[in-house]
Amino acid sequence: MDDPWVCIRRQWNNWRIGQVKLSNINDLHWDVVSGGVHAPAPQPFIHGYVLCTNVEGDIAHSCLHGEGPHRIKVCIVKKDNDPEVFHHLLAIVGPKPKTRL
Repeated sequence: MDDPWVCIRRQWNNWRIGQVKLSNINDLHWDVVSGGVHAPAPQPFIHGYVLCTNVEGDIAHSCLHGEGPHRIKVCIVKKDNDPEVFHHLLAIVGPKPKTRL
């Protein structure tokens, strides 16, 4: 798997979905708090950090608070991504935690 596209959201339940190359996502980890508005999630999701200028598509980030690029926290939801890509992400972050973080 060279450098696949990964579907991302700002919060686990946000309808706005963008894409970013895997090589542009940093600090992949499990978390229950989103970026931006710091919304809690009902279970752990994979999160990471990207520069907003590397995102293709529409996610909940506007750059209204200042000129970009900004380092933003994003959420990666299993159902948005190709199974092979998600499996690769799991190999990086490890198994999903059994309890809330």
